[in-house]
Amino acid sequence: METVTKTKKYNTYTKKQVNQMREALKTEEPRLVIAKRLSNEWGVPTRNVYQKLNGVARSKRTYTKRQPITKTVAKVTPAEGVVITGDNLYLLELLKKPTKAVVYNTHTELYYN
Repeated sequence: METVTKTKKYNTYTKKQVNQMREALKTEEPRLVIAKRLSNEWGVPTRNVYQKLNGVARSKRTYTKRQPITKTVAKVTPAEGVVITGDNLYLLELLKKPTKAVVYNTHTELYYN
């Protein structure tokens, strides 16, 4: 009786083929249809192309940058100084008194220990 050994065949794709996949993903065509078309074109099993296509799609995802939520805590006016607005009065308890203050023409620096 003969022994049968199974070997796995791994497909490698060129940069040109990967770029072709990326361009195809930009269309609204389903991935399975793209995989079938490309597998017929390249002579590779559809399953292999479909797996690679999903890998390329995962790697090209773009994420939207989160915008920080800003909230007005205090208003600064030359006549009144700093006025804390709304429900932010608890901030006064968190502030420490500075140990050193240096006043410049354009700004003031406060130093804390």
